[in-house]
Amino acid sequence: MVPTRRAARSDTPHATTDRRRRGARLWWASVAAMALLVPATAASASPLTPDPSLRASSGITNMAGAQIPPQAMPENKPRLVAQFQVEIDNVTGGAIEHVALDGKRTVLGHVQRPATATVEANDGFWASKYSRAVDGTAGHLLATSVYVLRSKVWPEESYDPLRYENFDPATGQRDWTTSLLNIRPDRYIDADHGNWLADTIYTDIRGGSGIFGGKSSLPTGSPLSYFDEARQSWLPIAEHFRRDPNAAPPRRLRFTAYRPVVRNSSPTYLEFENWAAGDTVAGRTHARNGGIYVGYAKGEKSRVADVVQRVEGTGRFGGTEFAQVGQMDTNHPGALTFSTSPYVGFSWDENVRGGFQIVPANHVKFLSNDLGQNSFIDRPQWLIVGPVGSDRQRLRDDRYIIDGAPSFSPGWEAIAPVFGMYARTTFDPGNLSESTYFEVSYDYGKTWHPSPELVGVHAPDTCQAATCPQNWTNIRVHLVYPDGP
Repeated sequence: MVPTRRAARSDTPHATTDRRRRGARLWWASVAAMALLVPATAASASPLTPDPSLRASSGITNMAGAQIPPQAMPENKPRLVAQFQVEIDNVTGGAIEHVALDGKRTVLGHVQRPATATVEANDGFWASKYSRAVDGTAGHLLATSVYVLRSKVWPEESYDPLRYENFDPATGQRDWTTSLLNIRPDRYIDADHGNWLADTIYTDIRGGSGIFGGKSSLPTGSPLSYFDEARQSWLPIAEHFRRDPNAAPPRRLRFTAYRPVVRNSSPTYLEFENWAAGDTVAGRTHARNGGIYVGYAKGEKSRVADVVQRVEGTGRFGGTEFAQVGQMDTNHPGALTFSTSPYVGFSWDENVRGGFQIVPANHVKFLSNDLGQNSFIDRPQWLIVGPVGSDRQRLRDDRYIIDGAPSFSPGWEAIAPVFGMYARTTFDPGNLSESTYFEVSYDYGKTWHPSPELVGVHAPDTCQAATCPQNWTNIRVHLVYPDGP
């Protein structure tokens, strides 16, 4: 089955809905706190300094009442080390700068057209509800990508998935939706042919480089702040919209990147055993799900989740045309997308795209059964993640809520290290040791190989080569945490 345009672009909001803001919850009231290094509040290029008075929540999930999977608890309660900031002067010609820990500034590009409004996320980007900043504030980088950066700027309420049991999107009204501010690479200002989006900062930075895939790429969960001229200080972006949620974006914006440290080091890879219970892969039939592992440089490796649906094909996912073969296209709370396409750069031609997605099980079920979107279940372009011990048959149960809880519990939406905080788009084709990229095994990890080049839609019945995805036994994603610029 060929992925539809909507399914292949499920991380891209296009429409708007009415804003409703009922049932507010304070973020810090339901989660544990930890000390965090935070940026200096001066407007000048002063170094980042620790602020011991700030306490922040671990992880990035804000799903009300959602457990963090115990197997992934260490990665969701890391020590966060400040690395650098990216500042944007949101005016025509304004500088986009990397700011190092010592205050040194490097210009990465410029604003071609500033954003003058925000946009409300549509149902296709339901994942926009799941996350928050790593410092516990609402405003943050929601999706990091080679072709767009999407930030949540409002509201401050938490999302409760249990409210939406048996919800009918055709007749019901939701409590609130996410307000987004977007940043695009070069060529988009020309591609829009004058139909520029008010919610978008158009830049002259090449897609797949700089903040869109270079050493200044930002992790999801990066706090977003703005410079308040009256108070002469940097404040969380939500404070700007608290008085008026429909206000124009402020002029001066700042993201802060952090490196997560677990047991005195940062994870170096994620590995996916590409099978679910009952699958036959490379001559073996598996009685149990494949595991999802996080690994460290000194050899530590632990299982954090299960594969409940394997990937067996590729599709025309938006943005893969900007990424190198093997590069991560997008990371957000509801998806990881990887490129298998050798084409790199802007193109109107969807046939130059190619890649696959990794998605959390409850997110898939909600999109499919509660929002009536094109299902990812039983489609070869999607690997689906569930908690350790998951029953893959629950994917076929159209109930999102079972016994008063999401059907896959604990859920994996916005949970590190897979769907937040760790995987960045950084890629250097001349130096893979400084890149986030994936490679595959056909023999259960005995040997590893670069991603094959696959463009367009492929499935087991149309892709017969030995390198086709249905023959992948393992997928390994290498992780790096560059300081830029």
